[in-house]
Amino acid sequence: MAMVISGSLGQRGRERLLNTFAYALLVLAILIVFFPLAWMLSVSFRPNIEVMQMPPDWLPQVFTLEGYKKIFTTPRYLLVFFNTMLISLVVTVLSLLLGAMAAYALARFQFAGQRAVLMFLITTQMFPLVLLCIPYFRIFITLGLYDTRTSLVVVYLTFTLPFCVLMLRSYFINIPRDIEEAAMVDGCSRLGAIFRTLVPISYPAFVGAGLYTFLLAWNEFLFAVVLIESWENRVLTMAIYSLMAEFVTDWNAMMAFSVLASLPLVVAFIFLQRYMVQGMTAGALTS
Repeated sequence: MAMVISGSLGQRGRERLLNTFAYALLVLAILIVFFPLAWMLSVSFRPNIEVMQMPPDWLPQVFTLEGYKKIFTTPRYLLVFFNTMLISLVVTVLSLLLGAMAAYALARFQFAGQRAVLMFLITTQMFPLVLLCIPYFRIFITLGLYDTRTSLVVVYLTFTLPFCVLMLRSYFINIPRDIEEAAMVDGCSRLGAIFRTLVPISYPAFVGAGLYTFLLAWNEFLFAVVLIESWENRVLTMAIYSLMAEFVTDWNAMMAFSVLASLPLVVAFIFLQRYMVQGMTAGALTS
């Protein structure tokens, strides 16, 4: 009896030790993740001369809003917020709309070359995007779309649309066919059955795919630098990069810009995190 009790206490002690170790690792991971964010927020409220001070202080000695004031009083900086939001929303809507149609076809119908299409969609996610810069540059120069927001929308769709198709297909496969078939019996067309029955119950997948798509379009920098030249069509990442000059960097304004650029994504993750996790994990085991 004593040995049983001792073994039980020993097992509980080991479990408690493992739990403590796991929580310690989680706290360390949180600190590592939030350290750059905290430093970015701190620098955005201090003058540039204080940024290079050694040793650095966590809190600003002189509190200033000059970085935020510079952004809100400069029309071209406000324009890049509009451009980025417009491009990101258009890419997200088109990716979800076109992706839902393609995903439904791949999930519900059997046709020749279906597996080849799936393999092609997966393969598109493996190519380094930098390899496509020169081909896209030549194509849009030829089409007369260089230095336009349309060029960014088209390019972003090439790597967000396959992701949406694959993710939504995995979710649609797990939904019984009887749901849309019942709607079609009641008089709906197939397209009407999709939007009236399948789409409403698939909102976690749409939220997850949409948020991921919006994030990619919002943060993209490489193609924006290659395809955009004028300030009228620039996006946030280009505007932030423009604050870094050869001999001087406006750290205060750059960090303020970064804080403002991060706010929409932070708010979206706070309110949509639960749906995003559901959408990302649903259908993960479906082939």
